[in-house]
Amino acid sequence: MSESEIKLQFAHAPALWQSGLAEVCDMLGIRQSSAGIPIFIELSLQNELFVHYDGERCIIRYHQANQLFRAVGLLVEALRSGAAFPIRETPCFDTIGAMIDCSRNAVLTVESVKELLRRMALMGMNTLMLYTEDTYTIADEPYFGYMRGKYSPEEISACDRYAASLGIELIPCIQTLAHLEAFLKWEAAAKYKDMHDVLLVGDEDVYRFIERQIKAAAEQFMSKRIHIGMDEAHHLGRGRSLDLYGPQDRFQQMSGHLSKVTEIVRSHGLTPMLWSDMFFRIGSETHDYYDLNSEVAPATIRQIPSEAKLVYWDYYHDDPAFYQTFVDKHKALGSMPVFAGGIWTWLGMCTHYTRTFRCSKAALSVCKEAGVKEVFITAWGDNGAENQMWSVLPGLQYYAEHAYAREWSQKKFQRRLAFCTDVPLEAYMLIEQLDDIQGVSIDPQDFSNPSKYLLWQDPLLGLFDKHVEGLDTFVHYDLLEKELMRRMQESEAARRMLEVPAKLCGVLKIKANLGIRLKEAYDSGNREELALIVNTDISELLVRLEQLRELHGEQWMSHYKPQGWEVIDLRYGGLLARLRSTQNRITRYLLNHIPAIDELKEDRLYFDDRVQRGSVTDYFTTYHRIASPNNVT
Repeated sequence: MSESEIKLQFAHAPALWQSGLAEVCDMLGIRQSSAGIPIFIELSLQNELFVHYDGERCIIRYHQANQLFRAVGLLVEALRSGAAFPIRETPCFDTIGAMIDCSRNAVLTVESVKELLRRMALMGMNTLMLYTEDTYTIADEPYFGYMRGKYSPEEISACDRYAASLGIELIPCIQTLAHLEAFLKWEAAAKYKDMHDVLLVGDEDVYRFIERQIKAAAEQFMSKRIHIGMDEAHHLGRGRSLDLYGPQDRFQQMSGHLSKVTEIVRSHGLTPMLWSDMFFRIGSETHDYYDLNSEVAPATIRQIPSEAKLVYWDYYHDDPAFYQTFVDKHKALGSMPVFAGGIWTWLGMCTHYTRTFRCSKAALSVCKEAGVKEVFITAWGDNGAENQMWSVLPGLQYYAEHAYAREWSQKKFQRRLAFCTDVPLEAYMLIEQLDDIQGVSIDPQDFSNPSKYLLWQDPLLGLFDKHVEGLDTFVHYDLLEKELMRRMQESEAARRMLEVPAKLCGVLKIKANLGIRLKEAYDSGNREELALIVNTDISELLVRLEQLRELHGEQWMSHYKPQGWEVIDLRYGGLLARLRSTQNRITRYLLNHIPAIDELKEDRLYFDDRVQRGSVTDYFTTYHRIASPNNVT
C-alpha cells in the first residue's frame, strides 16, 4: 500500500491517547479519516503487543500505553512494505527509556523535547529523563542555572503533559550531592559548598536547599519517581568538610546524606533512584567503580533505604560476564538494579555507534537473563556538547528493539531505524568515520577521536601531529565528505544529520595535516611550500572554518537554547584567530622580519607518551588541553 493511500480511523481509542495518536500519525504523514482502515484498540491483560490486519480492519492489543504507539508504527510500516500479519511482540522490560544530558551547556528546546518524545513513542519507549544539574528553576535561588538556559516551570509542565499524551513518563533527574560545579561557582552558593562540585554533607543550609530542589520537582512533574544523582562525588568530605568536621568515614557520610535526602524525597510523595557508583568506589582500594574486588560493608548495605533504587551505569564493557558479575553485586546490596547504558556521544563532534552497539548488546543480553526490569540509555554532552543531538536516535532504537525481542535481529533493527528516523543505518555509520582514520590507533572505532583534537589543536604547536604522522588524512576526509554529501540528499532528516559532519570533513582535509606540512617545510627550508600553505591552504581553511562555524551555530539554535553556544563560538573564534596569527608569523619569517619560528623548531611528541607505548587508546576530550599546553583557564 502506498503512503498516500494509508488512512486510519481509531475506533474506541482511549481519550487519554487521542492527541498523542494524532501527533504520531502527523509525524508519519498519515491521515486520520472516517474512510480509513478501522482500527480497534483493546487493552490486553497480558504483557504483549499484538497487531493484525485482515485487509478490512485492524486490531491492536496493548498492555502498556507505549506499546500502543509502537503498534501504530508497526502497522504503518507493515502496510507500506507489504509485510505479513499478525505481528506479536513480548516486552522484556517494564521500563525502556532514555536520559538526555541538558547540563553540559546544551539545553534542548521544548519543541526538540517534543520531537524526541514522538520518536521515542514510535519506538515504543516509555520513560525520558532530562538530566538537569542546575538547568531547572528553584524558588529563591536566582543563581541556580543563571544564564544557563534553565527550564522554567511552565516549560517543564509543557514537556510533561506532552510526554503523558504519548504514554511516556517524564522523570525529574537532578543532582543532590556532586556535579553541581556550575551552581557552586557563584558566591551566592558558597555556603552550600564542600569543594568546587560537591555539597557540604551534614550542613542544615544544604538540606534546606535540597528541600527546595525536591519541592520544585514534585510541583513541576507528574511522575512520582525522581532520580537524585549522587554519582562521582570524588571530593566528598575533602574540602570545607575536612576543615569543619575533620576526617570522616566516607561510607557514613554517603549513607547519612542519602538517608536525609530520601527522607525529604519521601515527604513529597516521591520514590528515589540514584547512581550506585559511590558505594562501590568507597569500597574499592583503588577507588574504581568497576573494581571486581570492591566490598561494600554489610553495615552500609543495611543503611541503604529500601525504597531507593540503585542505578548501575556502565557504558564501557563488552563482556557479558562482567555485566553479570556487577548485576549480582548490585543484587547483593538489597534489590534488583536499574540498568543504564550509554550512547557514545561524548567524545567530540561524532557519535561512536560501533562501541555503543557492542557494549549495549552485552549489557542487555545479561539484563534479560538476570531479570532486570528497568533499563535506559544515556547520552552525555561532555566538554560543551559539540555533538549533534539527533545522532542519539540509533542508540535509542537499538535499546527499543532489544526491549521487544528475546532474540536480537539486526535486520529488524535496521528496518525499524530507517522507518522511525527516515535515515538508514548506513548513513548514521558514516558519522563515526570522522574518527575512524586507519592507523590512528589500535581500534579507531573504540576510543579514538581525532576529529576533535585535529580540529581544535593549534596549527603552530601541533600537539597531536605525532598521532597522525604518515597517515593520508586528506584522502580520508575528502572521500568521507563526498559520501556524506551524497547521502544527505536522500531526505531532509539525512541532511539535518549529515550536513555538519560533511562541512567538518571539508575543514579537516586541509587542517588535519597542516601542522605536519608546516613543520616539514620549515625543517627542510622549503620557503616556497611555506608560502603556498600560507597563501592558499590557510586562506581556504579560514573560509571553510567560518562556514562550519555558521552551520554548526544554525544547527545548535535549531534544537538547543542559545545559552551555551557562546562556548563553542569562542572555540571557533580562537581557532580562526590562531590561523591568522600563523599566517602572520610565517609571512613575517618569509619576509625576514623575524629570524625563526620558535614553535616550529621544537620536536613533536605524542600528547600522552602512553600512546607511544601502546598502553592506552587514543582519545582526548577536554578542549583546553587540546588547544594549548599552557594554562587556558
